[in-house]
Amino acid sequence: MVNFTPFAKNSLNIQTTLAEAAKDRNIKREDVDFDLLGLETFVQTSKDQEWIVLDESIEKVFDKETLNSSNLQVRQEYKIRIRPYQENSFFKNINMQIASNKAKSKVVATFKKGTIFPCDKNLAKHLKREITRRKLRIGLLSGHFEDGLNATLIKLTKNIPCEKALPKDIRIVIASSSGPILTTDDSVILHYVHSQKQKNNLIDGVNPNELIFEYIKPRRGEDGRNCTGSFITVPEPKVIYSHYDADEETVEKREDRNSVKYYSKINGYVKNTSGLISISKEVSLQSASLRDTGSIDTGENKDISVKINTTDSSYDAVGSGVSIEVKELNVDGTIGSNAKVKATDVHIGEQTHRNSQIEAVENAKVHLHRGNLKAKTAEIEILENGTVNANEVHVKKMLGGEIIGHRVIVEELTSNTIIIASEYIEIHKITGEHNELMIDPNRIDSYHEKVEDAKQRIKTKKTEFKEIKAVYTKNLAQHVERAERIKVFQKRVIAATKAGKAPNKPDMIRIKQYKVEAQRIQEETENLNNKTKEIDAINDELENLYNIEFSARIINKSSYDGHTKIVFKDLKSSEEYTMTPKGVYKELKLQKDGNTKKIVWG
Repeated sequence: MVNFTPFAKNSLNIQTTLAEAAKDRNIKREDVDFDLLGLETFVQTSKDQEWIVLDESIEKVFDKETLNSSNLQVRQEYKIRIRPYQENSFFKNINMQIASNKAKSKVVATFKKGTIFPCDKNLAKHLKREITRRKLRIGLLSGHFEDGLNATLIKLTKNIPCEKALPKDIRIVIASSSGPILTTDDSVILHYVHSQKQKNNLIDGVNPNELIFEYIKPRRGEDGRNCTGSFITVPEPKVIYSHYDADEETVEKREDRNSVKYYSKINGYVKNTSGLISISKEVSLQSASLRDTGSIDTGENKDISVKINTTDSSYDAVGSGVSIEVKELNVDGTIGSNAKVKATDVHIGEQTHRNSQIEAVENAKVHLHRGNLKAKTAEIEILENGTVNANEVHVKKMLGGEIIGHRVIVEELTSNTIIIASEYIEIHKITGEHNELMIDPNRIDSYHEKVEDAKQRIKTKKTEFKEIKAVYTKNLAQHVERAERIKVFQKRVIAATKAGKAPNKPDMIRIKQYKVEAQRIQEETENLNNKTKEIDAINDELENLYNIEFSARIINKSSYDGHTKIVFKDLKSSEEYTMTPKGVYKELKLQKDGNTKKIVWG
């Protein structure tokens, strides 16, 4: 235990004085403590005046304007007794920590969970004395900016249990000054960039009236004074981003006192050209990869066209695993493996990987296709072992692979291909073997959906018809049963009328009810007839769908080699009618032959 003779000393800074005392005795700073014997507060309101002693707290003597003025200087002088550090047994089980904000304008004391307060009627005074010591030890003023501290401590000691551990932390404010209001530097919030990062997309479309970015205006704060008595001057704000602006044609500006917010007027892609923000319908990239751009998903309704022009042929224009969904995609390069593309219109200048997935809501144009393509119309220079599913398909050269479509044209058919159509297949030249040309509308999704929809509607209408007929049959039987009784009422009414008397009122009501019922029966009869007509119409619609096989054609503008299989599939029975023609058969079709069918040519 460190020991030295205590001594009294005047100090302007207790921290410094304790440090010097420890250094003079070659002991640790924490081994030196003090007792406060007295203090005085001095203020100076200008540099030309003498320092004067204050008997009250400075916040009671000066108004806020003076307190926050650099003309006011504040210092305290202390008389202390310096002594060896000795643990205060009163605070043995009180774990109190003091902390302040960065500006030291607000100071709090925290009594930590587990603290045990002794049962002492003077607890509030002991706490106040210890708080004062600790404040002075860290350079805070004593007796100033402490408005309400005594009341807070009295309330605290009345409400906390003594000789019991605190179940949770308790925080109280022990000093609070009119500290500075910090300066706000100008800044920008690029909301569209934040949205893209959340979605892992380099490019993200925006909708009309969507907040794109925000300019936070620079704003100077206010000077203030902290709980050490020091005057704090806040700096002028930094202005760095004032060059940001927006294209008035595509972006709307809304301004208030703190910021300027920019909203999109149209849907599209956000462009930032040296701080000029605009909305564009077209994006140009050198490539798209998971590493550099992430997936690109703007949605079809945002009307964004993306052009990808890869100058290095050793890299895929759309890298492996990338997903792209835009309005229009134009790629001057290749589509990598496991890439997924969806757009209204797609143009691919080179080739697609065999594991790629391409979907065009309207039109697709591909130079060399090895992947999987779904479109409304597809135009392909070379199809090499890829798959195509579209309404209209035009392929210049087909080397393996499969096409499914309503109408298919292949200019040169090589080997090992499968073509399935609902309306026609047109071949200009066959230069290979082991090809299969099939008319099977059931393999076409849209046709199959129409057939299934018609079947379901027939089923629903028949169920409705059955339910309506059951009610109708019951109502009709009751109506017929009441017919004889109604004749009696009618005769009585006729007799009364002939005798010049008023007909019996109940008889008239029953006859009127019977007529209303007869009208309802007539309406139910018409409704049944209409349901029958609806079912017949859908049956006709379904039959027309089934008869499409008779209007389908397979056309070959050259000659067959004897190694091409022709298949027409019966839509109802799924029976296949096949032939392997050799020679010139310009047009093949399916035709009824009595109770069966056969392939004929012309």
